[in-house]
Parts: sequence; structure tokens; C-alpha cells
Amino acid sequence: MPNARAGVVRLRSARVVTSPGSRNAPLLMALSRCGSLETIPVVDERCAAFEALGLADISGEPVAVCCTSGSAMLNYAPAIAEAYYRNIPLIAVTADRPAAWIDQADSQTIRQPGALSNVVKSQVSVNGDECTEEGLWHVNRLLNDALASAISGPHGPVHINVHLSAPLTREEETDCDEALFHKIDLISKPSVIPVETARALASRLVGKRVLIVAGFNQPDARLNRALADISRIEGFTVMDEGLANLKGGRICPASCDINGTEILITLGGSIVSARLKEALRRCDSIIEHWHVGETDRAVDTYRRLTTRIDYPPEGFFPRLSGALGHNLRVGNLKLKTDEQPEPKKVNYEWGSQGAVTMLLDAVPRDWNLQLGNGMAVRYAMPAAAGRFHRVSANRGVSGIDGCVSTAIGASMAYGKPTLLIVGDMSAQYDIGAFASNQLSPKLKIAILDNGGGEIFRRVATTRNLPEREPLIAGGVKLPLEQLASAYGFRYFEASDRNSLARAAKMFAEEKERPALLRIIIDNNLTTP
Repeated sequence: MPNARAGVVRLRSARVVTSPGSRNAPLLMALSRCGSLETIPVVDERCAAFEALGLADISGEPVAVCCTSGSAMLNYAPAIAEAYYRNIPLIAVTADRPAAWIDQADSQTIRQPGALSNVVKSQVSVNGDECTEEGLWHVNRLLNDALASAISGPHGPVHINVHLSAPLTREEETDCDEALFHKIDLISKPSVIPVETARALASRLVGKRVLIVAGFNQPDARLNRALADISRIEGFTVMDEGLANLKGGRICPASCDINGTEILITLGGSIVSARLKEALRRCDSIIEHWHVGETDRAVDTYRRLTTRIDYPPEGFFPRLSGALGHNLRVGNLKLKTDEQPEPKKVNYEWGSQGAVTMLLDAVPRDWNLQLGNGMAVRYAMPAAAGRFHRVSANRGVSGIDGCVSTAIGASMAYGKPTLLIVGDMSAQYDIGAFASNQLSPKLKIAILDNGGGEIFRRVATTRNLPEREPLIAGGVKLPLEQLASAYGFRYFEASDRNSLARAAKMFAEEKERPALLRIIIDNNLTTP
């Protein structure tokens, strides 16, 4: 990500995921011929946007997407919404017809300005044909405002809409080093909370039972050390789900006892466990709730919010840990003396949960995990928490769309393998991703073939409906072996413990091609 400390924001790289078109041809030419940008072509705009999302998430850098006019832009909406709720800086650049031709029965012309307004931090619509000095100054200022919005405060997506007139065929030589676009440097505010403020907040925690709950979050060594140190203090509990990317210390899973909590401190995004959410909403002993993180609104998930701490977690908790350490030294707090119990190992029967646990036990710990939504993320988190290099999922909106494309983008940004665990319905929803020309041997995809949407067979809303199988949970047609052959994957298949043990080993060791593992589960089986 751009340097979040005080100073000039500098980007380390610049990548644009492009989709073909006529109206955006001038933009594609400019992007391709500017040597400082890397262009990544993806035909399907929805897949392109999700690939950009995964790439931006793992690389920590803003990534742009560029498409033609009309419905192409609307295909960006799901990934842009996910980026908005996960604070990922995607830059959507969309070509458009001239404003005069909107609503005039001209082909590929819709009302593009403002179409993404609910899920972007900033939007601008500029005239790509502008050539006057004052007009170019105005465009330059608008573009700077949009780009600064993406990487300042809580990061997020922005939309730049470019009106272009026909004919689009004239070429003109320009020097990319010329000051056609004047970059306005952004000086960011300090992202570390002052020591005095941290000490004042720490004093309010002395003598209280404190619960820290971490939702989905970027991995950060400073944050990890700070929370591990805090978790060793009497009266403090740090609870996380696997997507929080915390390791070590006394950090416990999201099944710990919360009774008696007086001060709740939250960080990161939403948590997966509906049971934990309800328990926190019902916990009458909570008298204060602090939320840590840069936000542009009050996020009161548990209906008890009392304090917003508008600093990134990695800029707050190390200072809080230091302040609590001072209280330890003067005797106001004590370290825990009891031994932390070893987590219980559960031997699952054969089924989705057991299969996912077996698979995760078989793959190296330096891999990145990408998890699909529905049941895949729920099956994987107990076995994945704190064990892998990084665990990610599209939990901003929690949709099943784009899971495969996001994993493809994520694999481009990580030097070692990326494993996606996803359900068959989610895989079918994003079937266009398999045609991506960005597939590499670093990508591993495990698909839980359990006859459709398993989550709908479990949740109270749908599990007893007669319409469940024909209209909600079923309807999946996914010829995985043929897809693997068509798109260059090495294919593996497992339907019981023994076949999974063999297949998982070869799946993990495959280095020449991307690998696809189909895990066949009888959906009539129940698992813990």
C-alpha cells in the first residue's frame, strides 16, 4: 500500500487490468504505450475486476481496471462493492460516449456517470477530448482528487469516467515524460496514535475484563506481536477468526467464553460467525465498545459502540501494548500464569469439513489461502487459523461471485502457491475465470463437489423448503474434468479419505501446471 506514515505518498508499481473494446481503444493505446504501466488483458469485465481485486489485496498496491462503454462498466459493480467494504483501492476507468449522446438511442450508451456512486469513495466524469489549457487544468485536478481519495483515509475504489468522441482513429505522438498529467503529491497524516493518548486509553482498561475481537484483516507483524503480548495479560482475551491473520500468543478462536466482558475492542472487518455476533449483541456486561480502524462512518455491529479510534490497528495496538506494559511494570496489571491449553484436535468423519481439514494438513504452511463464501470459509477457518502465510476471502460483501477470479489475481501477486477452496456453486458462478490467460502453476483450486449450495441445506431459512433443491441449493452443472483439460489444469479427484490422501499429495507437488482438485462429497452425510 502507499506509505501510510507521514510523508509523500509514493506508489511502488502500477498495474492495469484491461478488457477489449472500441470506445476504450484510445485508453488502451495510451496505457500500453506508457512504459511505466503493466497491462493485464482479461476479456470478461466481471472477471477482470475481481482479478484486479485479488491483485490489489495481496500486493498492497492500487490496481486499475479499464473497460469500454455501456454494460461493460456495470460488470465492474460486484468487485467494486467488495473493494469498497474491504478498503481496497481499485481504480475503475471507464470509456463513455459523449454526454450529448446519452439517452439518444446510440449504441452501447447508458447513464454511466454516477452508476457506481453507492460503492465508490469518489467519482469524476471528464472530457477525454479536452484540449484547452484551462480544460486540461480542470481534468488534471479532478483526476488527482480521485486518485488521492483512493489512497487516503480509509482506502477504497474510485470511478473515473472518460467521455470520448468519434472518430477514435487519429494517433498523435506524445512523450510520456511530458507534464501532460501533473501529479499533486499527497502528504498523509501520521498513522500512529500519540503515546499520551494510548496511555490514557490504557488506564481505562486497568481492572476491567477486556475482550479484543479481530475480524478479517491484512497480516501485519507489528500488530501480531502487540496482540500476542496483550493476550498474555490477566483480564485480557484476544479472539480471532482465521481471516484475521493473527498468529501466536494466547490468541484464541472465536469460540472462547465472552461472559463477563466489560470492554469490547474490535478491529478489522466483519466476522463470519453469526453465533458470535449474536452472543456479543446479547452480552449485557459490556459497558464500552471501542472500534479501531480508519472509517468514514460509525460501524456499530454489536449496537454498543462508544468510541471510534480512527487509526489503523497496526498504528494503535503496538502503542497500546507499550502503555499496558508500563502498567505491568508498576504493578497495576499482572501476566497470566496458567498454561494455555492445547487446541483440541477433532477427527472429523468423511464429509466437507473432514475433507477440507485433511487437505489443509497436506499443503505447505507458506502458501496463501483464498476461501470461497458459503460453507467453504466456515469449513476452512478452524484448520487454517494462524497456520498459513495468509488467509483471505471476499467477506466485504460476502457474495459467491468472483471467488475464482479473485484467487487468480491473488496468485499473480504472491511468489508461492495460492490455494483456493471453493464450493461447486461458487465455481460455476465464476466459470468464466477458468478462461483467464493469467493462470500459472502457482494456482491451486480445490472444489467441494457436494451437489450445489450446501449452506442452504443448513440455514433455518431454507433447509426445510420444498423449493430448496430445484430453486436454491441445486442446479449445478460443472464438468470439472473437461474444464481442466480445456484450460490446461492438471486434474485430480477424490471421494474418500484414502483417495484424498493420495490426490492431495500430488496436487500439492504439481509445479508444471495450475492444478484442480475435485472433492466429491455425498451431501446426505452430516459433519460436526
